[in-house]
Amino acid sequence: MSKFAAFPVDKHVKQYDEYKFTLPELYRELAKEELREDDVVREKALTEMRYWIENNPHIRKCRMDAKFLLRFLRFRQFSVPMACEALERYLTMREIYPSWFKNLDTSNEIMKKLFMTGATSIVGQDSNGRTIVFFRIARFVPEMFEPPTGGIFIALLIEAMLEWEEVQIGGLQVMVDYSDINLKLFEKWGSSELKLIMEAFTRWYPIRYNDTHAAKLPKKALPVIEKILSFTNPKIRERINCYANVSEMEKHFDPTVAPKGYGGTVDLDGDINPAMWKRIEQQQDVILGLDGMEIDYDYYAPIWDEQNVALVSETPSVFIFKHLGLPILASVTRIYHNMIVSPVFGEMVFMGCPPHNSVFINVSFNTGIACFSYFIY
Repeated sequence: MSKFAAFPVDKHVKQYDEYKFTLPELYRELAKEELREDDVVREKALTEMRYWIENNPHIRKCRMDAKFLLRFLRFRQFSVPMACEALERYLTMREIYPSWFKNLDTSNEIMKKLFMTGATSIVGQDSNGRTIVFFRIARFVPEMFEPPTGGIFIALLIEAMLEWEEVQIGGLQVMVDYSDINLKLFEKWGSSELKLIMEAFTRWYPIRYNDTHAAKLPKKALPVIEKILSFTNPKIRERINCYANVSEMEKHFDPTVAPKGYGGTVDLDGDINPAMWKRIEQQQDVILGLDGMEIDYDYYAPIWDEQNVALVSETPSVFIFKHLGLPILASVTRIYHNMIVSPVFGEMVFMGCPPHNSVFINVSFNTGIACFSYFIY
C-alpha cells in the first residue's frame, strides 16, 4: 500500500536533495512569523545541521533529506544547536524503547482497527494552518488500547504527521471529547507506561502543540487524567482548556473543520477517517525506513539516564539465573529500558549500584549474547 519509498539513511551522501517550498502561502507566512524561517535561514541551517551530523561519530546512520531535518529545525525555531539536541533525543528514544517506537507498521491490522473506530481523527487543517486532531475517547476499545499497543498506535500517527510539512509549521490543535469514557481504558496502564508515552509525545517527538480543548471529563476519571497531565510538558499543560459540556468545546472548532455533531458538517466516519488512513498507509515504507537509523547506544544511553528520570516498562518476564552459585527463580515485572521482554535463562552478575534504587546487571543468554539492563526492585 506504500506509495513512497523509504529515505536513505547513509549520512555520507554525495549530493543532498534540493528543497523547494511547495505549501500554500499561509504556511510561508507562518514559518516566517513563528519560526523565523525564510529561504536563506533554512538553507544555512540545513547546511550546518548536515555538517554536524556528518562529523558526529555517535550518529552512525541518519536520514539527511531536508524534510526530515526540518522537523527538528522548525521545532526549535531554527536554532541549530537545539535542533541537533532534539534529533539526538529523538534517535535515542527510538533506540532505548524500540518496542514502543520502532516497527510502526500500517499493515498491522490492529493499527487500522484502532484508527477506524473513530476514536482518533486527523480532521485536517483549519484556516490558521493548524492540523486538528480530535479524540472521541469513548470510542477506544480498552482491550485494543492496552500497552504498548496504544502507545504504538499514537506513535505511528505522529510519525506519519511529521512527514507532512503543514504539521511541522502549523502544529497541532488537539480536541478531546471525554463523554461516556470507559475507565477500563486505563486499567492496564501503570504510571511507568503513562510517563513514558507522555514524555515521548510532549517532549521527545518534535511536535509543535497549539491549544488543547477538552470537554465532559467525569469526576471519576480525574485521578488518572491528573496523573497523565503530571507527566506532560508544563508548557503544553498551560495551553489545556477544559469545559463542562461539549457545546462549549465545539465553539473552538474552526467552522471549516467542525465535525457533524459538533457544530459542523464534516463527516469523520464516512469521509475523513478512511481517506486519512489511506494517506497514512501510503507512507508505510517511509515510516518503517526510520528504523534503519543508528546511533552509538553505549555513548548515548548513559547520557539519557542522567537526563531522564528512570522510566520503567512493566513487561512480565520470568527467568532463572545463578548468583553466587545459587539458583533463584524470580518473577520480574519492572525492567528498565524494556531490554528483557521474554523468559530467558542465564547468569546474573552484579556490576554496582547506580541511582534510582537499581542494580546494574549483565545477563548472559544461552545463545551467548550479552544484554545490559537495569533490574528494578
